[in-house]
Amino acid sequence: SAANSNQNLGLPGADSRELLSSAKLAELLREIAPGETLEPQVEQFLKEHAEEFVESVTEFACKLAKHRNSRTLDARDVQMHLETTWDIRVPGYGDDPLPARRPQSNAVHLQRLQQVQKAQQQLANNQLAPQANSDQNAGAKSSNAS
Repeated sequence: SAANSNQNLGLPGADSRELLSSAKLAELLREIAPGETLEPQVEQFLKEHAEEFVESVTEFACKLAKHRNSRTLDARDVQMHLETTWDIRVPGYGDDPLPARRPQSNAVHLQRLQQVQKAQQQLANNQLAPQANSDQNAGAKSSNAS
């Protein structure tokens, strides 16, 4: 039948629930590892996990959309979930934020930073100085005792 041949070819309208057809999986394998084949159990495993992954991502992205008080699932919802949960960045979808840039330090900030560093250095020197003095005093006492 025509529906059966569509299912084997991985064409739309075959099985609307099948996310990754055998033909598409075989095509992907040819691109990645020409000449290799998949055992039927491995093929079934990959299909099931691809479907579970898409369902999971879609479900969480819908929760994000609902959190935004939106009834529409946007690419940014999917993108946010993929980035935060799976560390997957898909360029070109949704709002691609620009990389975070550190603001240029101005003269006032640099001056304050130098003052803080100087104060820290003085504090460190003051903490070392009493210890050195007590070491010298202990040495002086022992030489006076002899």
